[in-house]
Amino acid sequence: MQQLPIKFERDLRSLKVFLEKASARLLDLVITDNSSRMVSVKGALRAISLRLHRIFLSAPDEVLSELASFLSLRTKKTPAITRFIRERRADIDAKPRRVRVRTKGKSHDLKEVFDRVNNEYFDASVAASITWSRRQPGRVRRRTLGSYSFSSKTIRINPILDSPAVPPIFLEFIVYHEMLHAILGVERKSGRSIIHSRDFRKKEKEFRGFEAATKWEKANRHLL
Repeated sequence: MQQLPIKFERDLRSLKVFLEKASARLLDLVITDNSSRMVSVKGALRAISLRLHRIFLSAPDEVLSELASFLSLRTKKTPAITRFIRERRADIDAKPRRVRVRTKGKSHDLKEVFDRVNNEYFDASVAASITWSRRQPGRVRRRTLGSYSFSSKTIRINPILDSPAVPPIFLEFIVYHEMLHAILGVERKSGRSIIHSRDFRKKEKEFRGFEAATKWEKANRHLL
């Protein structure tokens, strides 16, 4: 199933450990809110003073690995870091805002689906909001059917699924998948962040309509 990257945050210590191990350098790491200079590096050889904007606490491993290479090799090209900063520019210094929730669709009601799945599989323990995401105009290179935001505790479902052609069992499976993210969080192993862990995949198959849902998805990719 296609999935948006999950935003999660490391703390300063775990970020420092990750970067020191990947770069083989000793770091004096400081997290700042300086949006005019997102990355500041001083020093060389093994001891480096590194100041990073707070958005790097939620940077994916690809970005942090490139940052580690920059620290150790001083490479001039950093496309992953540049892209990450550009994509997160809207989040920088942004004031927290209330998520607008829209659950009633033309064919499916997400509130009903959420409550049904929450009661059946999680004993109503998942405390999250759910909403249809906004339609994105133009060509979409990679279709995302659902996502979960740890910061706002919100599940977003692609409105392409609000169609009579989409069976309820498939929509329930997508919602179940995102609720698993809310319950299980992100597993960290050997410096890597694992979103879909072995335990996650095991629990995913406990969904009563797992085979039917995955079979329908494979047969109807043209609709998605």
